Amino acid sequence: MRNIGTDSSTCANVNKNVASGRKTNDVDAITATNVDVSAGTGGEESAVLVNVGGRGDAIVFSDEVESVPSLDEESDDDDDEDSWNSESEDEEEDVDEEFDELFAERLRILADCRALKNLAEAFLHPEQPVKAIPTTFGRNYFDRPSAPAVMDDEDADEEAEILEDVENLKKAARAYLHPEVGVRVEDTTLFGRNYFERPSAPEVETFEEAEERAKILAEAAALKQLASDYMHPEVGVKTTDPTLFGRNYFNRYSAPETEDERAEILAEAAALKKSAVAYMHPEVG
Repeated sequence: MRNIGTDSSTCANVNKNVASGRKTNDVDAITATNVDVSAGTGGEESAVLVNVGGRGDAIVFSDEVESVPSLDEESDDDDDEDSWNSESEDEEEDVDEEFDELFAERLRILADCRALKNLAEAFLHPEQPVKAIPTTFGRNYFDRPSAPAVMDDEDADEEAEILEDVENLKKAARAYLHPEVGVRVEDTTLFGRNYFERPSAPEVETFEEAEERAKILAEAAALKQLASDYMHPEVGVKTTDPTLFGRNYFNRYSAPETEDERAEILAEAAALKKSAVAYMHPEVG
């Protein structure tokens, strides 16, 4: 009798990724049972019968694996599409880089050709004058070979400070070695003085103190006037400001009332009347 399988095969753990690259459904549910078919055959090897669980879209034997397509092929197609897109992007970037390199190389070749052309024309036609740019005959006044050396601002400042220190040291050494020489003052401003800060100058108030003093005096004068009016009611009121007797011509009590709003209303009513007449009598020109 023909053997289907061998006793040594087990299907307890089956890899979900089969040899054909496709996935199987419910492979874990597959179970194997040993069936003794050697009865009456003289003790031949027992076969292995593999049962398929689930939807039954895969058949697994001990020595080979066969599967049929399942619905999981869609995920494989998505992965293939993503990989294809990434590869196409990489190819486009490579093409751009190659194009830039070729364009730069082309520009260099054209420049070399132009330089060789000019050199050949100059060699074949020595009678032609040399054409030069006028700026080649110019020169920088400050950078010419015969120009004096010019220091930077920092170097010049440092040199000035050093010379000033040397001059002060020279004066101190001379005054120390020749005490018989009198003191010479060359700066005339040393004899001047500030008129406002001299010792005999009167005290001057600050701006804030002057304002505070003026406010205090104004309040004292107002209190004095109020006390005089209270203590001497027989004294008449004295007015020295002539503007107190003036009045506004337009806001006086006897001024006629202006009817600006009434005039506006009448003007709007007349305009509406004219529009209504024109609408009701279109025959009127």
